[in-house]
Amino acid sequence: MNRTQLSIPVGLLVENVLTSGEPKEVIIECLQRRDYSRLLPLVKESAMDFDERLQTAADIGDDWEKAIRQGYEFKFLHINGLKRLLDFRFDRKVDRDYVQDELSLKHIRLTAQEIELLQSLIGRQWIVQAEETEAAEEGSKESGISSRIPVRIQLKFP
Repeated sequence: MNRTQLSIPVGLLVENVLTSGEPKEVIIECLQRRDYSRLLPLVKESAMDFDERLQTAADIGDDWEKAIRQGYEFKFLHINGLKRLLDFRFDRKVDRDYVQDELSLKHIRLTAQEIELLQSLIGRQWIVQAEETEAAEEGSKESGISSRIPVRIQLKFP
């Protein structure tokens, strides 16, 4: 089955509105009506221009409704888009939860389920792999995060 593919602006719109915690159908209805009053106080980035991103989706044919209902993958995702995705979807921030090394992100702690989800979103362009380091082994002993695996994300084609 082909997954819906979204551009960066539309994919990040989807990620942002999902941070509201509202049911998917409520989110879709608000976006269809272009009435964001219910979503704006709840989303992670309330300054995002929803109208502009919905217009982009219409202009290029990105099916954001299907993406919200059934999932999606990014057509293309640059490193800064990837960092925003990690913040929206997993509440992981650079220099707090992981480090950036040129076009790689390292020491991101994610559960196996989060890794699988992330790979489904970015797998066209990025590789998500477990890190095998001493720091990773030490980190896995920390309380409360034993189920999280340190991973590295890097471009497939550097």
